[in-house]
Amino acid sequence: MNLTTSNLIAELSTSVGQGIYSSVRSNINHEEMHYGPENKRECPCDTCPMMNNCLEDQTECSAMRNWCSKGDFKDTDLMRLVRACA
Repeated sequence: MNLTTSNLIAELSTSVGQGIYSSVRSNINHEEMHYGPENKRECPCDTCPMMNNCLEDQTECSAMRNWCSKGDFKDTDLMRLVRACA
């Protein structure tokens, strides 16, 4: 495969969704971008009475950790196992 400098720049700038727009078709197969899990529920902090305390103390509960990693949480995990953010 022979990429010219202009094709390479166009390819790199459009592969990350930034830079100049180019109508040059890519010669490189890209892996799909992984943006994390698709959340099944809204952020648990939105309705939590401890939200301001957690912001001030930089803590998070089990529900927040599960939501960040899996996109879901159990209602029983709200305000449970609160610890400092990693």
